[in-house]
Amino acid sequence: MKYRQFKFAQLILRTTLVVLAAFLFTIAPANSYTAFAQDDSPWKGGTPPAPVSPRETPLPESQDIVERAIGAVCQERERDPLGSVPIDVMQAKPSLPLSHPDAVAGLRRAERLLPAAKELVVAALRDLSNEYNIEDLKIRSAFSRVMAVDKIEPDVELRDNASVMLSTPHTVYFGTIFLAGLQSDEGMISVIAHELTHIADGKEDSLHPLFRLVARRASTLTGMHIAGRRPEELTCDLVGAMVARAYITRTPGRETLARRLARAIEHNCVEEDGTDEAHLSPRNTMRALLALDPTLESDIMGDPLNTFKLVEPPSAPTIRRRRVAGRSRSRT
Repeated sequence: MKYRQFKFAQLILRTTLVVLAAFLFTIAPANSYTAFAQDDSPWKGGTPPAPVSPRETPLPESQDIVERAIGAVCQERERDPLGSVPIDVMQAKPSLPLSHPDAVAGLRRAERLLPAAKELVVAALRDLSNEYNIEDLKIRSAFSRVMAVDKIEPDVELRDNASVMLSTPHTVYFGTIFLAGLQSDEGMISVIAHELTHIADGKEDSLHPLFRLVARRASTLTGMHIAGRRPEELTCDLVGAMVARAYITRTPGRETLARRLARAIEHNCVEEDGTDEAHLSPRNTMRALLALDPTLESDIMGDPLNTFKLVEPPSAPTIRRRRVAGRSRSRT
């Protein structure tokens, strides 16, 4: 009797152990997955997961919007009869003589736009100095230098570039290929404004605090490293875009806002996206500008949800004209 009771108890114990083992086996994979997920390392032992192609990695929403805006700019350029010639296409062209009809037409356009460009650069720099809390005294001296510029000079040797020299601070030099390649008022005035911003900086480097702050913000927004001469070039491009926007406001017409705004930056729609120590590549320049100015981005894409920010020209400032003498410095 006692023997039979022992066997019965042993049977119950064995059955319980079998059920318990089956239960543990069932939940083991889930526990293993949980333990792996809590581990900070991406993988341990065995075969690592297959790498994901960069094209298959989804872009952050803001970066994706910028890329789509760049696509919209370049598509608009292709449809626009006054679209600017991309920089890399200009570089491949032979030099144009001063007498070439397209260069002559470009020079006349630049000369016509210079007075408006000067006023609007002053307005844009005033807006930026307020936004970035730049010392007013430095900005005032920059205004004087901008307003003193009174000449556009064509130069065959500059080809697809524009430049200023601090030894001749009243002149903006344009390569003849560049004069011919910027076929719209919006494209031309943005480049003139770029060069006027270099002149505004002057030999005193008055605008370098602004350049650094703009570059820091662009780096934060895009993840790009922007150092050396690049902060200055990027800020000049930003002023160029602001001036083009203000010019569009002053000269309404039948063309779409998206088309006219695209002209300010579409010369950067290159296939060969090269760079140098002083500049971001053309397409990275567009990325930085569109990130810095989301309103520009949305207006180019036809998004009506964002308001159109205007840069109004200032009332006539009191300007003390003085000749700036010093070392020459060429900028392109």
